[in-house]
Amino acid sequence: MTVTARSGRGAALTVLSPMPRLWAGPLRLILYVRKLLGPSADLRRMSFIHFAHWTVITAFPFQRRRARYAYLLFRSDFNGSWDEYIDAFSIVIPRRMVLIWGWSYGFPGALPPAPFRAYIGRNDLPVDHYWAAYPESSVTEVTAALRVRDAYRARFGDLDPGAAPAHPAWPLFLHDVQGDLYTWEGDDDAAA
Repeated sequence: MTVTARSGRGAALTVLSPMPRLWAGPLRLILYVRKLLGPSADLRRMSFIHFAHWTVITAFPFQRRRARYAYLLFRSDFNGSWDEYIDAFSIVIPRRMVLIWGWSYGFPGALPPAPFRAYIGRNDLPVDHYWAAYPESSVTEVTAALRVRDAYRARFGDLDPGAAPAHPAWPLFLHDVQGDLYTWEGDDDAAA
């Protein structure tokens, strides 16, 4: 099992995989096209991902001569356990994992998940420092809070939040955002 850097509910992952230099150009093109298309619907549904980014590296700043290999660098922040995170990629988008990591040395395929998980674990780099702006909140909770904020601004503008409950549109606002309002266990106010 890999030791994961954590900040509250968030965790960091950095994977560096060697690959033949020959494949660096084609993989860069694939990653560029994917960037232009934006995140796919299945990745957006994986709401435990804060951030995920792949980069192809052909040289490091300290190198004086051409490296024998290129490298695929994967950097991600997520909620949940390391094993569940890697398994989700393996199970939900196995063809894309093959398209991205299939160029790398030692890649066993995305399915079944256990060899893929072992491969990622072998190439996982330790993270010395990891910070999260909202460590006790999941991606889903932060996204919901942003939707509530945007809905509040759209309906009430700059109205002081303390005055909003007296506004005639307050019940309609609550109705519209009720799916994004949460009650968190362990909240000090709830215990009082």
